Amino acid sequence: MKKIITLFACALLWVAVLPVQAQTKAPNKEVKLFFEKIYLHTDRQYYAPGDDIWYKAYLLNAQDNRPLNTTKSLYVELIAPTGKVMSREIILLSEGLGKGDFTIPDTIATGNYRLRAYTNWMRNFGDNFIFEKQISIVRSKIPTVAANNTGTPVTRFFPEGGALVTGISTLVAVKTETANGKGVAAKGAILSSTGDTVASFATDTLGMGLFSLLPLNGQTYQAKTLYGAKLYSNSLPATLNNGLALKIYRKDTTLYAVITCNEQAQATYAAQTLTIKARSFGKVTYNQTLQLKGNTAAVIIPTSQLPSGIASITLYDGGLKPNCERLIYIDNPHKAKLNISLSKTTYAPREQINIDVKTADNLGKPVDASFSLTAVDAAMVPVEESDILAYLMLQSELKGEVRYAARYFDTTNVQRQKQLDLLLLTQGWRDFVWKRLADTSLTISYLPEQGISISGIVKDKKGAVPNANITLIAPKASNGRLFSAKTDVQGKYYFDNLLLYGQQSLRVNSKDVKGKALGIISIDSLSAKYPAIAKSAADYTHAVVNPALTAALVKQVTLSKRQGLSDTMIRLKDIQVTNVNKQVLRDQTITSLGYKDEVLVVKEEDKRYNTLRDYIQFASNQARVDADNDRLYFMADGKKITPRIIINNRDALFTDNDPIDVINTIANSYYDLPVTSVEKVVIKKMIGGPSLLATVPDSTNAPTDPASSAGVSTSSKSLGVVFLIYLTLKPSAFNKAAPGATQAEINGYYEARTFYKPLYNRPKPEIKLDARATLHWEADGSTRQNGNSHINYYNSDSKTTVRIVVQGITSTGVPLVGVKTYNIK
Repeated sequence: MKKIITLFACALLWVAVLPVQAQTKAPNKEVKLFFEKIYLHTDRQYYAPGDDIWYKAYLLNAQDNRPLNTTKSLYVELIAPTGKVMSREIILLSEGLGKGDFTIPDTIATGNYRLRAYTNWMRNFGDNFIFEKQISIVRSKIPTVAANNTGTPVTRFFPEGGALVTGISTLVAVKTETANGKGVAAKGAILSSTGDTVASFATDTLGMGLFSLLPLNGQTYQAKTLYGAKLYSNSLPATLNNGLALKIYRKDTTLYAVITCNEQAQATYAAQTLTIKARSFGKVTYNQTLQLKGNTAAVIIPTSQLPSGIASITLYDGGLKPNCERLIYIDNPHKAKLNISLSKTTYAPREQINIDVKTADNLGKPVDASFSLTAVDAAMVPVEESDILAYLMLQSELKGEVRYAARYFDTTNVQRQKQLDLLLLTQGWRDFVWKRLADTSLTISYLPEQGISISGIVKDKKGAVPNANITLIAPKASNGRLFSAKTDVQGKYYFDNLLLYGQQSLRVNSKDVKGKALGIISIDSLSAKYPAIAKSAADYTHAVVNPALTAALVKQVTLSKRQGLSDTMIRLKDIQVTNVNKQVLRDQTITSLGYKDEVLVVKEEDKRYNTLRDYIQFASNQARVDADNDRLYFMADGKKITPRIIINNRDALFTDNDPIDVINTIANSYYDLPVTSVEKVVIKKMIGGPSLLATVPDSTNAPTDPASSAGVSTSSKSLGVVFLIYLTLKPSAFNKAAPGATQAEINGYYEARTFYKPLYNRPKPEIKLDARATLHWEADGSTRQNGNSHINYYNSDSKTTVRIVVQGITSTGVPLVGVKTYNIK
């Protein structure tokens, strides 16, 4: 019976690792509570129809940013502005790293799309850790779409610490937004209930501003906000007549927390022991008790005791009830840094670029890091608003969109500390991730995935069938081809941790102890439910795209497609049979050399045969069936030869070098089909390479063989006889609920393509005109050996500025970002 244990996060979230029982689709397993974050680094943010999106995935511990190996399956989706999933890939993660890509259809509509990434485990925590990134797809003519600004604009107020308290001067942050939640610049004034103007404010282009207010007893306050030419009114939060206030001051490397109560509350709190705590990424990093002296107290918090990132500072009363909370960003020096080196600043078109990437600690010692690198034409690709540092340390901790997140970490931005504080006073005040988790009970319903899982149920007329022997045939699985399991008391079966790549044809059989087909078997894991998708406006309000830039990008994609300049990759696919005289199988090449085919067309009277095996055995002049194991074979030169199978003109699912039990199981999955599922059988005798099961003696022992007369040696050291059975199946062959068997097509792990890299050191150029927007994409960068990595590629023909962006993570969880530019002249 499935178990569900509800975890109350307010008591347990602050424990980094906690054993729990989980509700799962597999048998009950003990898991430990942990939190994951995912980040996708893409080669750019703006694309044209027909373009390619390249990305690198980083799976990290949400509490310290160290790479995680808890999950191997990552789901990545390209979502249209309408909320429809355009494409979905499952990426195999290794040590928390993975890569993939999407091809954008030529016919795709322009607009703001999203990349969404998540693991199965993340689904236990709602959308708190799901990664999303906006991708803009543009054409040369940008459609004019009116921004969704209808409705009354909104002005929100956020008192420092959480509330306005009578008699205490308080810093108040303000956020002015349009009806669709986008920040806009505005001006306003604060009026008391007696009509006096007591404060004024102005918000920046992101809609954020600040003012001070001293609330007086008996007064209420109203805001008058000017948006454009219109004036709007709304009320400030109600004032507390009896309460505590928390103010945070920063000076150099020290935080000063000042706690104040008003006169009405002094008697209430004078004898209480108050507590102030700081939490970073859900962990308590500072804890101090205090008592008021009069109506005030101060606590000094050295920032060196807090990790870099958002800290939540909370004030508790004597009953440990939280009264005030303030978010602050701790900006300690980075423990590692990344450096990008080039030999010069100007290069020629099609000249080779050699890049050295170095990662080191503050003492210059090498550090291990994994990274991804993109080199883009800066004339076509604008600077992105975010990066791995801004996302992990800021965006992922807040709910909602954080515009221009990278500016808060730009050391050349002299206003960044002030802007960071303002952001946390507004957007972070109400949406702090760990605060929301602490206020929510958690039900663990999804387990971390270590591979692809296949599950289902076996039933008969009486209901569930327990203890059935289940066989899964996964011919292209990387960790085996034949898997066995038993159904539980509810008739359910499970296969976990399968390594399946690309599209897979799976066959599942159910038999009793005597090997007889048993029950009707189904696969329920095929109907997976994915997380709900939040709505998104399909407009260009955020994608401020330069028309000339857009036209250049579209022209580049069109030119590249016309010249065949595209990504390349060699994939292992099912071999198409196109030449019956010479044919390539999965493991060898075979030749006909004049043997006559035996063609069997299934007729009405042939329905008397129960299975395809029976039909071939009795209708064919050559086929035989082994009485001991039901194995179908053919004879050649005194040897039993197991035939290979071609299904609907595709090479079958096994090779001669597979174990005999794998060959038998896979072959029997077809031989056990009812003959009514087959249209035609063609048996071919051919000559192929050496194999374990198909060899013939030296040619001297077979002087009458047609192969010998053709002048081909049939030495057992080089050639052998191969029998092929071509099966033409009806489309419904595997659709019927036949006893003890079912088949399904599934999508396994996506196999990432290889980024196209033209080589201009060849005598003849490959491309007439090279105008790539992304000159190079490197997803597998690593400095794990000695802190250094060397990367090279060739320039395009464009005379432009190239921007190199490197993003990565050290083995100790330090996010790294580096940017370098050079010119092509």
